[in-house]
Amino acid sequence: MTRTLVLMRHAAAEGWSVSGDRGRKLNEGGRQDAAQAGQQMAALGIQHVLCSTATRTRETVECLGLDAPVEYMDALYNCTMDTLVQRIGEIEDDVTALLVVAHSPAIPSLAAELTWAADPSAADDMRCWFPTAAFSQFTLEGSWSELTDDATLKLAGIKRVGH
Repeated sequence: MTRTLVLMRHAAAEGWSVSGDRGRKLNEGGRQDAAQAGQQMAALGIQHVLCSTATRTRETVECLGLDAPVEYMDALYNCTMDTLVQRIGEIEDDVTALLVVAHSPAIPSLAAELTWAADPSAADDMRCWFPTAAFSQFTLEGSWSELTDDATLKLAGIKRVGH
C-alpha cells in the first residue's frame, strides 16, 4: 500500500520565553508561514499528526488548519531521528497519510536519511538547510513499521515556505 509521510520542522518562534525553550511561541512570520504550509498540505489528505508537546509545534499544527487528529508526544521534543522512526513505526496501518511536526536536528536528519539512497546531494542539502516551516514529503510502499527496513521510499517534494 502506498503511504505519504510528511516531515515538518515547526514554524519560526520567538527567541526567548520566560517559560523556557519548551514554552516558546510562534512569531507573526511563523504563523503566516505555517498557514501557507497548511494550504500547500491541504491536498495531501493528512489523516493523522504526530506533534511534539512544545508550544511552537502545537501552534504550528493549529496554524496549518488541517482536519486530522493530532497526537501530542513528549518524546518528540528534543528527540533523535531514531525516536521519530520508532514513533512513526507505531502508527496503525489504516493511516495512509501521516504528518510529523517536531524539531531540528531530528526532522532534517530523518528527511536526509530517507533521501540519501535516491539523491545524496539533496540529502546533504537537507542536513545543512532545513529552515523553520519547511517540510519534506515522501511516498513509501509497505507499513509504517517497515520505514527503515526494505520499504521503497521516494522523495515527492521539499517545500520551504517563506524562505
